[in-house]
Amino acid sequence: MMRRVVMQHFRSRRFSPHRLVSCAILSSLLAAPACFGNTQQDRLPEFKERFEREGDPVRKAKDLVNLGNLQVLEFVHAAAADNFDLAFSLLTEYRNEVRTTFDLLKATGNDAERKPEGFKQLQIHLRKSLWEMDRVMPRITPERHATFEDIQHELGRIHNDLIHMLFPREPGSRKSNENPEN
Repeated sequence: MMRRVVMQHFRSRRFSPHRLVSCAILSSLLAAPACFGNTQQDRLPEFKERFEREGDPVRKAKDLVNLGNLQVLEFVHAAAADNFDLAFSLLTEYRNEVRTTFDLLKATGNDAERKPEGFKQLQIHLRKSLWEMDRVMPRITPERHATFEDIQHELGRIHNDLIHMLFPREPGSRKSNENPEN
């Protein structure tokens, strides 16, 4: 397609140096992903090692965002390629890491509403991951639906717990010590 555009410019005799530069830049941008490969997926071991080494629950939650994004992406690619053994091993590992991080955050005793660091990052990340999992669900074979739904249900429960920890008061309710406005 790019060749056809360039050839049309040559034929029209309205070919200027600006168009030549534009075509060169466009073609280099289109070829760039093929030249550099999957640099994000190559960083999976680095993210995994950083996550496992981290001792602080808040920083561990932030590290899980990077690691989890790649794990969910790998899960999506494996499921799309019908490699369900790899997909479910990645998803199970991801679920265990989310559970561990969530338990560590709860163990800090921090009030998530007042000090949302870590809780907020994990909640946002889980929302995105659950959305990605919903998109993959139609590709899952019927015999693997139960396993997939168990993992998805547990991640959804953790996500809901995080929402309730971050926003404990229900909308529209008042604290007992507040005076109603007249």
